[in-house]
Parts: sequence; C-alpha cells; structure tokens
Amino acid sequence: MAGVAAASAVGGAAMLARPVRSPQGVYGKRIAATMALSFALILALFAWGLEQAAG
Repeated sequence: MAGVAAASAVGGAAMLARPVRSPQGVYGKRIAATMALSFALILALFAWGLEQAAG
C-alpha cells in the first residue's frame, strides 16, 4: 500500500513538472496532479495507521 502511495506521489510530481501546451492544459494539469497527490497522501496515512494498529 505504501508502494502505491509512493508511485502516486511520483506520478503527481511528474504531472506538475511537465510543461503545458495550452491554457486549458494548466487547469487539467492542476486537477490531475492534485488528485494524484491527494490519493498518495490519503493512502500513505491509511498504510501508516494500519501499521500502527498492527502493533
């Protein structure tokens, strides 16, 4: 689960680093990168919580 969170974070960072070709692409990039980074954060917190609960 932590690996998927890391992969999502890398994907979100890669989306933010890529150049945009159109003004509409700026908004699309922001939305997609925000979703990927939010998914990574939520999944990482969930994985950490499971690890803490396990002992």
